[in-house]
Amino acid sequence: MSKEELRKANLLIYEDDKEDFLADLQEKSIFHITNSRSSTLAEENPDLIPEEKFTDEEAEEIFKKLQNVVDLLKNHGESKGVLGQFIDLKTGISPKKYREIVENFNIGEINEIYEWQSELYHLRNKLNEHIDRIEFCEEWKALKSEISEFDKMKDVSVKVYKLTVDKDELKRKLKDIPVDFNIVFEKQKKLGVVFFIYKGFEEEFKKALADYDVEIVDFKEEKGKPSDIVSDCKKEIKNLSKKISDLSGKIAKKGSEYEKYIVLYDYFLSRMNRADVLNKSLSTSKVFIMEGWIEKENQTILQNLADGYDGVELNWVKPKKDEKIPVKLKNNPLSSPYEAITNLYALPKTGEVDPTPYIAIFFAVFFGFCMTDAAYGIILVAISFYLMPRLPEGRKYLWVFVGGGLLTVFAGAITGSWFGNNIEMAFPELSAVSVFRQKLTIFDPFENPLNFLYLSLVFGVIQIFTGLIISIREKIKSKNYFNAFANEISWILFFVFLGLFVVEKSDVFKFLMFVPILTIVLFSSQSKSVIMRLAKGGFTAFNGLIGFLGNILSYSRIMALGLVTAGLAMSVNILAKIVRDLVPGFGIVLAILIFIGGHLFSIAINTLSSFVHTMRLQFAEFFPYFYEGGGETFRPFGLEGKYTRIEKKEV
Repeated sequence: MSKEELRKANLLIYEDDKEDFLADLQEKSIFHITNSRSSTLAEENPDLIPEEKFTDEEAEEIFKKLQNVVDLLKNHGESKGVLGQFIDLKTGISPKKYREIVENFNIGEINEIYEWQSELYHLRNKLNEHIDRIEFCEEWKALKSEISEFDKMKDVSVKVYKLTVDKDELKRKLKDIPVDFNIVFEKQKKLGVVFFIYKGFEEEFKKALADYDVEIVDFKEEKGKPSDIVSDCKKEIKNLSKKISDLSGKIAKKGSEYEKYIVLYDYFLSRMNRADVLNKSLSTSKVFIMEGWIEKENQTILQNLADGYDGVELNWVKPKKDEKIPVKLKNNPLSSPYEAITNLYALPKTGEVDPTPYIAIFFAVFFGFCMTDAAYGIILVAISFYLMPRLPEGRKYLWVFVGGGLLTVFAGAITGSWFGNNIEMAFPELSAVSVFRQKLTIFDPFENPLNFLYLSLVFGVIQIFTGLIISIREKIKSKNYFNAFANEISWILFFVFLGLFVVEKSDVFKFLMFVPILTIVLFSSQSKSVIMRLAKGGFTAFNGLIGFLGNILSYSRIMALGLVTAGLAMSVNILAKIVRDLVPGFGIVLAILIFIGGHLFSIAINTLSSFVHTMRLQFAEFFPYFYEGGGETFRPFGLEGKYTRIEKKEV
């Protein structure tokens, strides 16, 4: 229920030890490097900011080639199954294998595959050019003259057109002009025509065809007969196809080594990042100065690493009072998965409370009552456990779904929904489920929707009051007692007195309700002007009343989503029954297929809705009472892994 305690350090790294030390530091992945060039030290010593930008040109050049190599080989690599079609799964690599691949790296192999890609690209372009030539010349195969002869004719201008016109009409149109023509093809009301126009009659020819849709055909630099061109192109296509096939075969064989190339891709990406961290450091001609943060428990590791180099000096630094410290959340095993939800909003800034433990409680409960189907909850938990070993990067989210799924089982059981509340309608064979369901049911949302609404609103009141109490606690910790009393405490008292008045109908509570409202009007604003204080206080009171009402009513979405889930499940069962009754015999098979497909769709769509709306309740209704966020993520300088994941870190 807190944040990891971090220590600040700076490192003085001499030029000779720079490469090796940064490589070792990157492998440890324990040190968060800050941008020293925007620090106070840089402001005081601007001459320490180097003018040049540090780059690893060799790594950048190899990395660019590896990008192409990986793209070329990825379709030939080992299949990652159905999940891999939808999610970019990382490949697990042991540290030993990672090191072996990097140490045995051969630039010649990379260059060879890179050249294969260039050659393949060139061959395919050439192949497409020949296909286009065939498509173009195929229409003109009946033309017996060589195209190059057209330019050699004296006293005659040769034009080749495609035009939409009846051939008899064309003859009539040109009968008074000294023009000969040869209709090469007629296709879909279009004529392919070669015109032989005697010199001096070109303008009359153009006017004669001005009313028609005319397309000028350009044979470009083609020389032979169209039929010969088609024949030559087909031979060339056969030859190119063989070359492409042979080259594709080589590439496919290299696909078996795809894992090696993605390891190298990630290695050179990490190596470029080593150069990039130097662009965050200050330096002299011989020494680099880096600042950063480390978890308290890893201080000894960093100290031992620095002590192993003669050219590295480590100094522990006391942070300045208002310095922005990066944030790493630290929660118990039950709460830690919900750090993923906090991260989706923003990490707490320095000195701010971590909302994760509170999210852990409310998120699971709200999610469960939004889903409200016990069978759906069981399936969701089962799917989450199935995916955990296959999706290590998404493990936290899957634990969130496990928690939500377990609460869904509870919510579904007390509301009587197990694949809806009418599964026996489609399958009378499962009538025992109805008996079991009724024993556990406390209330049916369709028979008593108001009970569900009241429950949803109670959830809202509890969460909002929790937000107010957290805010009070934080203000008391910062010794802001008066502000806490004039705002959060007054609001809590108002709602307590309001609740007592509704229950007891006593004029005493009716009178007491106005005391906290008056306190808010008079003291919630700290303005020196009495008029401004009253104006701001009055607005705060009015806005607060409207805001609390709107926020609490927003929790009615829990009931709405719960009813939608139950209603959709019922509809699937009704549809299965209808199909079973309409198709005797085979109807049972169709009913089962509809049942399975319909409920899988319902689980998917309602899981998404429940997650999004539950998250919205945390961010829009709960957080504004006590949480702002804006902290910088603690991100240790480590090995990059776009495609790979090092499975076990060595001690």
